[in-house]
Amino acid sequence: MSKSDSGVSRRNALLVGGGAVAAVGALAAGPMRSQVAEGVKALTGDRTGAPTVNLATGSYEDWLAQVGKTFALGGGSGMRLAGVRALASSGPRPNGLRARAFVALFDPLSGGTMAGDLIYTASNRETGALQLFLSTSTDPRSPARMLAVFN
Repeated sequence: MSKSDSGVSRRNALLVGGGAVAAVGALAAGPMRSQVAEGVKALTGDRTGAPTVNLATGSYEDWLAQVGKTFALGGGSGMRLAGVRALASSGPRPNGLRARAFVALFDPLSGGTMAGDLIYTASNRETGALQLFLSTSTDPRSPARMLAVFN
């Protein structure tokens, strides 16, 4: 039996693939950086030109700027960021933590209640998706309110 030689080996395929990755990296770092960035914005839905905020690591001020915005949840439900409250702390904060701890207050859009003490994936057009551990409020004036604590 003779072995046919197609000229394409796994090694050659890896070399071509690596070259393609390097070329894309060069484009992103080179003079076409702004065009690449605009393409990414178009694909991710940022048509406002405003910088996106990573709320997963966002500060109190970043979250405060999002008050009133809605976040989509799985299953077609949603919630509105009703407010952000700073939490009291004394003394210096350890390295690697936010400058201040705070709680984000969410109201379900459906007017109903949500199960608490669960991790939800919430997404917003401007800020993207993030996972939140949401607990139910103990405030009798807002029984449907959900809370997310950030330290």
